[in-house]
Amino acid sequence: MIVGSGLIACAFAPINAQLENVCIYAAGVSNSSCVDAHEFLREQQRLADVLSKFRQVDAFVYFSTCSIYDADALSTPYVQHKLAIELMVHTHSRHMILRLPQIAGKTPNPHTLLNFLYARILRSESFNLWQKAKRNIIDIHDIVSITLQLLTNDVNRKITINVANPVNYSMGEIVSAMEVVVGKRAIFELIDRGTEYMIDTSVMLPALAKSGVEFGESYLNRILTKYYK
Repeated sequence: MIVGSGLIACAFAPINAQLENVCIYAAGVSNSSCVDAHEFLREQQRLADVLSKFRQVDAFVYFSTCSIYDADALSTPYVQHKLAIELMVHTHSRHMILRLPQIAGKTPNPHTLLNFLYARILRSESFNLWQKAKRNIIDIHDIVSITLQLLTNDVNRKITINVANPVNYSMGEIVSAMEVVVGKRAIFELIDRGTEYMIDTSVMLPALAKSGVEFGESYLNRILTKYYK
């Protein structure tokens, strides 16, 4: 069972038949800049209904955010909402919370980091570049592959796991890679802001080894070319 209609839900849809006795909850607020209490409340109500309906499934998978580790983002309404939602998911006896970083994939959502950069560079529009910021990026299809492997191990229940790239990229690296793909120079103003937050991927590693997912030096260029060339 897949709940949702966005990027994550659509990525799992082709393998829905493999998700027997599993609920993939991939719905809710997707804009990390959201401050609308009504949107947050609506997600809480929907999640409560779905949790009640699927109490007996072998795995209840919820996708949270690695922004929880970002000191600059921790106090934002979005991250505080995600933490509250995680507490709700903890009430399921077979839950698996997967915290995700920035996702690369086909989506019309203009609020994703990569879609924002692509649009600004393509249209030669200026933007602020936080020169101290680093971000973690993973392909949506790699998230699906790793999740499937995590589900095969019964140990991965009543657990929170970071599903992320072992490497963070500076914003300068990301912009430079996007420039190559788009074929245009970015116009930006360097801002002395930003941080890097580390994401512990150690719990994910056994599943990564069996998933067929390969990170490495070419990973960023490969996924940007895949979705933006």
